[in-house]
Amino acid sequence: MASSLYRFGRFRLDAQARELFEDERRVNLPLSTIDCLIHLIRHRDRPVGRDELAAAVWGRVDVSEVSLNHAVMRLRRLLGDTGNDQRVIRTVPRLGYRWVMDGTSEGERDRAVSAAPPDPAVPAAAPRSRPRWPVAFAAVLAAALLIGGLALRRSRPAVDPAPAAPLAALVLPAAVEAPEDWHWLRLGLLDLTSSHLQRGGLAAAPSETVVALLEAHGGEAGIAARHDLAHWLIRPSARRTGEGWAVRVEAGDGTRSVVVETRADDAVKAARGAADELLIKLGRTPPVDASGDASLAQETLQRRVNAAVLAGQVDVARALIAEAAPALRASPEIALSRASIEFFSGAYEACRQQAESLLARLPADTAPVLRARALNTLGAALFRLGRIDEAEAAYAESIRLVEHADEPGVLARAYIGIGGVASQRMQLEAAAISYGRARTLHELRGDAFGVAAVDLNLGLNAVQRGQPAAALPLLRSAGERFETLAAEDALAATMAAMVDVHLLLLEPAQALTLSERFGPLESHGGNRRQRWELTLSRAGALAANGRLDEADTLIARIFDGADPVEDAPLRLQATSLAARIALARGRPAKAEELASAALTPALELRNRLDYAWTWSTRIRGLQGSGRTEAARAEVMRLRAWSEADPNQSDRVYAALAQAGQAAAEARVDEALDHYAEAMDRAARRAIPEELVAVGQPYVDQLLAAGRVEEAVAVNGRIAPWADRDLRAAWSEAAVYRALGQAAPAAAAQARAQRLAGERVLPEGLAALP
Repeated sequence: MASSLYRFGRFRLDAQARELFEDERRVNLPLSTIDCLIHLIRHRDRPVGRDELAAAVWGRVDVSEVSLNHAVMRLRRLLGDTGNDQRVIRTVPRLGYRWVMDGTSEGERDRAVSAAPPDPAVPAAAPRSRPRWPVAFAAVLAAALLIGGLALRRSRPAVDPAPAAPLAALVLPAAVEAPEDWHWLRLGLLDLTSSHLQRGGLAAAPSETVVALLEAHGGEAGIAARHDLAHWLIRPSARRTGEGWAVRVEAGDGTRSVVVETRADDAVKAARGAADELLIKLGRTPPVDASGDASLAQETLQRRVNAAVLAGQVDVARALIAEAAPALRASPEIALSRASIEFFSGAYEACRQQAESLLARLPADTAPVLRARALNTLGAALFRLGRIDEAEAAYAESIRLVEHADEPGVLARAYIGIGGVASQRMQLEAAAISYGRARTLHELRGDAFGVAAVDLNLGLNAVQRGQPAAALPLLRSAGERFETLAAEDALAATMAAMVDVHLLLLEPAQALTLSERFGPLESHGGNRRQRWELTLSRAGALAANGRLDEADTLIARIFDGADPVEDAPLRLQATSLAARIALARGRPAKAEELASAALTPALELRNRLDYAWTWSTRIRGLQGSGRTEAARAEVMRLRAWSEADPNQSDRVYAALAQAGQAAAEARVDEALDHYAEAMDRAARRAIPEELVAVGQPYVDQLLAAGRVEEAVAVNGRIAPWADRDLRAAWSEAAVYRALGQAAPAAAAQARAQRLAGERVLPEGLAALP
């Protein structure tokens, strides 16, 4: 029999009561997190697979990576562990986790110990989302709602009807905002939602069980206080509007909330739509529509497919279309949905072909809204394929078609596209204006996903403007909204952007921790393009923390698996990162070879700042290999290229390259002048990465010239990052040595060596932006 009491450090875990105590104070944790802890400790003699852990805690293996990762991250944070240290919970690559905390002991539960009473647990409120779906046709099936009256007349069991094991879902009675003659919807929608979830494969408690539980536990508040009744607690609500009905469903599992809302001219239709969207966001396939009304079936199929794409459930979306009637699959609306699926799966060329085929079928003078939607999809595919001018034309035509129509969602997406084109051309003010228009349109229509998408783009725009600190709250806001909406692909893209921001802010540990939330990179197989983008982001975070071998392994995985044609720009970025890693290892010739291979127009189009970094790496590789003449020629080319940029975003790196070249040629005064110019430009942009990239070699050059007081001043400008950046730490050590401060110099040097990881000191210090 498994032990029921475990002790480790300051903690006591009562497995029978499912409670954790720290210094004898009860710790409030979601029940799923407690169950994760119990299972890991009970099986600490071996690694526990992710599927095994999900099945043990949630009763199924198809659990969102976000839920599982959050549970483990919450435990690590509580127990003082990190993804770097892994002293308590160790990540086992390609498998799962293992409990490794020293001093863990077990014993039988003391009967005299009484647990503190559980606190009521109500899922946190989520941002409201009111997507405007097309108004469907009248299809009243009131007979399905008769169960609302029947449930009230059923007998109640005399004992606690709580199930022996937690249910997958429990639906509470609906909150109804309507005249009194509509209040039968309170139990009617409960039953409809429960049965619909059941048909979709989600084990929901029957309505009569819910009614019995309500009586046994003193109403909804009593059920909410019980953590062992169901994994998902679901609260529907219905509201009468001027156009019909709005049905909202909130589902919470103790760690996250999922919110959906649909509108229709009939309460039943709206409730079915909400239940469909909830099933899709939880990774389930909604039941097949049995209606004989072709128009209603088409509207229903569209809604389900769109919601599946939003939730990142691409396979579910494909299955929905494949199982539909042939006439439905051939309709223009469903053809557009198929193109959207290809886009969200990363097949951008296939998406382009399908969107262009659809536009060729549609008469130019009819269906302007459908044409605009197809043009938006085409523009997105062309943008990802690097065909920027064609993308701009598609988005502009979409705006022309709907700018005077009542279609704010379609118009907002076109403005986001135009903003993306302007960002790619570094027309950052124009991009911000377009994004602002799109955000206003999404806010007016209550579209939470649209608002989050704009915030993501505004965050990226701030990064391009050289304002990473301003970007972070925008990206966090977008990520929170995407997580609430279970939009996992969009959430992953947002987290990857946040990793880049943390690196620019010289917060490598935060970047690494965030990259761990990606989960197993193989799990992102639905969107092949995104899988490799996340792999590259994770590799960059590892390299910035000195874990070069692991970063090289991920880069090799990209080269082995990413498509040479469709993923060509991303492969160039991976090559650029490999070059910087080679320089950090003290291999300048290899760094120059890799950087030269990556330095192509395609990389410049993909990411101008990455292009500047790669060019700088090539120059440093040439300098380190003794090829001074070749390096000088590259420095002059880089300077001319950067001066052609009206935004001056990469002139820091051009000035830094000139300083390094002058130093390599022993032209000391000229080198110091260029370092001063580079520092002045970096100070104006105030990006920590750029300040340290300039400051560290600047300090070295000043000390070599005997100008110690100036070196002290420059070092003071980068000293705030000496506790987390090895270049700043090494600079501090060098200054302390010059001042004759032996003990502080030794401490700073030890810190630099600890931060270096597998990087070489000091030659590889400035290699990894």
